[in-house]
Amino acid sequence: MPVVNKEQELKEVIDECGSSGDVIGSGVVRRDGLMIFCSMPEDVNSKAVAAMAAAIVGTGETASNELEIGKLNQVVVESSSGKLITVGAGAEVIFTVIVKAKANMGLILMNMERAAKKINKIIG
Repeated sequence: MPVVNKEQELKEVIDECGSSGDVIGSGVVRRDGLMIFCSMPEDVNSKAVAAMAAAIVGTGETASNELEIGKLNQVVVESSSGKLITVGAGAEVIFTVIVKAKANMGLILMNMERAAKKINKIIG
C-alpha cells in the first residue's frame, strides 16, 4: 500500500472540494494566518488570503461570543465578482475558498464541511 504524506492528502481534499468548477482557489490556513497548503491561481497572493481569512474568522468568532449567538459556523465575504468563504477545520486550522459570484452556495458549503472534517483528521 503506498504511503501518502499529509501534503498529498490535503491536495486530494482540496482538489475534490474544487471539483464543482465554481472554486477559484482554496487553502488550509493556520488560525494565526500562515498558509499550510493552497491551490490558488498565480495572480492571487496566497499569503494575503491566509492572513485575511484568519483575521476575518477571528473577528467573526469574537462577534459571535460577544453577542452570545453561538459558535461561528462560517464567514462569507460577498463581493461583486466573487466570494471568500471560510470555515473551521479544527482547533488550529481553517479552510478557505474563493468562489465565483454565481457559485451554488449550498453545494460549496456542503463540500467545504466535508473537506473541513477530512482536513481536521489529516492535520489533527
